[in-house]
Amino acid sequence: MDMVLHRQRIASAFAVAEGAQGAVSRLAHQRSVSRQRIYREGAWVHQRLENPRWHSERQQLRADNAVLRARVAELEEQAQQRVLLDADKQAEFASVGQAQGVSLPDLRRLLQVLLGNQAPSVAKLGRWTQAAAERAGPLLAVLDAVARPLAQVAAVDEIYTKKPTLMVVEPQSMCWLVGHKSDRASGAAWRQVLADLPNLKMALRDAGSGLKSGIQQANADREAQGRPPLVEQQDHFHALRAGARALGRTIRRAKRAYAQAEKLDKKYARLRRHGQSLAGITKQRSVQWRKAEKLFDLWTEQERAWQQTLTALHLVTPEGELNTPERAAQGVAEALASLPEADFGQSKRQLREPETHTYLHEAQRQLAQLDVPAAVKQAAVQQECLRRRPELLQGDSEQAAALRGVLILCTVVLAKSGSVGARAVQAVGSIFRSAWRASSLVECLNSVLRMQQARHRKLSQGLLDLKRLYWNAHVFRTGRRRGQSPYELLGVHLPKGVTWWRLLKWPPEQLRQQLSASQMLN
Repeated sequence: MDMVLHRQRIASAFAVAEGAQGAVSRLAHQRSVSRQRIYREGAWVHQRLENPRWHSERQQLRADNAVLRARVAELEEQAQQRVLLDADKQAEFASVGQAQGVSLPDLRRLLQVLLGNQAPSVAKLGRWTQAAAERAGPLLAVLDAVARPLAQVAAVDEIYTKKPTLMVVEPQSMCWLVGHKSDRASGAAWRQVLADLPNLKMALRDAGSGLKSGIQQANADREAQGRPPLVEQQDHFHALRAGARALGRTIRRAKRAYAQAEKLDKKYARLRRHGQSLAGITKQRSVQWRKAEKLFDLWTEQERAWQQTLTALHLVTPEGELNTPERAAQGVAEALASLPEADFGQSKRQLREPETHTYLHEAQRQLAQLDVPAAVKQAAVQQECLRRRPELLQGDSEQAAALRGVLILCTVVLAKSGSVGARAVQAVGSIFRSAWRASSLVECLNSVLRMQQARHRKLSQGLLDLKRLYWNAHVFRTGRRRGQSPYELLGVHLPKGVTWWRLLKWPPEQLRQQLSASQMLN
C-alpha cells in the first residue's frame, strides 16, 4: 500500500514540475481527487527530496541519470549510422555490385563479412539480380524515349562479347544511349540504331565497314525524308594508336641494334686486352654501328614526322591560333609523306580521309553562327586559344610578352562588352569543348564491359540493361561532371529524391508519368 501511495505522490510531483499545461487537472480527474491534493503530494515529494539525509542518494541518482543520458545519445547516434541488412537491402547490394562488374561469388564473400553464415547463397544473389535486370529493360524503354531525342552528337562503336554489342554514347554527358546485343554489326543493324536517334546531327565513328555502311544507309533514309544527313567524324584514336605502334617498332629495332653494337664493343675490348686476334670482329663491329646509327636516324626522322602529324590535328595550333581544316590537312599530308607505307599504311589511309577534319569544320561553322559582334567573337576565340596554350605565355621572350599583351587586350574587350562578352566567352568555350574527334569516348564504357565480361560467364541483354540503367542514373564523383548523373547532364530530369534502386521498382507507366511531369517543370 505504501509503495502504491509513493508512486502516486511521485506522479503528482512530476505533473506539477514537468507536466504540460493541464496535466495537474487531468491527473486529478483520473484519480477523482482535488487539484490541491495533487499539489500537496508534489510538495511532500519535494520536501522529502530536500531532506539532508537523502543528499547522497540524490547525487548518485543524478550521476546515474547522466550515465543513462550519455548511453541514450550514443545509441541514437549508432542508430543513425546503422543499416538494416534485410532481404531488400541485400538485393540492392547485389544489383549494384553486378552493375559495377563484381561477380556473384565475390558479392557473397563481401556479405559474409557483415552477415557471417547468414549471408545469402550465390544462387539467391543471382535470382535477385536477374529479377532486377528484368525490371531494368522496360524502364529503359521509357527513359530512352526521352533521352535519345536529346542527343545531337553521339560516339558509336561496337564491342564483341561473343556476339557484337552495339554501343552509342553521348559525349558531353557520357549518357549511355544504346547497349544492344546484335547477331551482326552490319550496316542494317546500325541503320536501325541510328533511326532511333531522330535529332542526331553528328556521329563519331571508327573505320569499321559495318558502321560506315550503316551511316550511309541512315543518310539515304534522311535524304528520302528531306532531312539533312549525318555529319561524320572519322575517329583519330585508332589511327593514332596504329601510328604509335609503328613508331614503337622502329624504336625497338634501333635499341636492339644499339645494344648489339655495344655488345660487340665489349667483345672487341676483351679480345684486344688479351692480345687475341681482332680479325673479323673489327668489320663486324663497324657494320653493326653503321646499322645502329642508320636506325637511330630513322627513329629521329619518323618521330619528328609523327609529332608533326599530332600537332597538325590539334584544335589550337602551336602559335596559339584556332586550327582550320585546310591547315590541318596540309600539315598531315606533309608529315605523312616521309613515313613509310609498310609501317604507317593504316594511319596514313585513315588520316587522309576528309572526315578526319570534320571537328574543325564544325567548330568553324558554330563560330560563324555565333550571334555576337565580330571583335568580341575574335577576342573570345583568341583568349580561349591562349588559355589552352599556357606555355606560349611563359618566359621572357618577345613573343611571350607580345602574347601576354594580346591576352590583356582580349580581356579588356570582353570586359567592356558586358553581358555580350560573357555570353561570347561561354559560347566559345562550349564550342571548343564539343570539338569531339574520337569515337574512343565509347571505349570508356567498353573497357568497363571488357573487365566485367571477364568476371561473368555470360553477359546477357538483361545484365547489359541493368548496367546501363545504373550508369546513367549514378552520380559522377570527380571531374567536371561531378555531382551530376549522365541523365541529368543530358537533360533527362529524374524525379528528385528517387534513388536508382527505388526507381527500379517502379512500373513503367508510373515512370512515364513522372518523367512527363518533370520535363514539363523544367
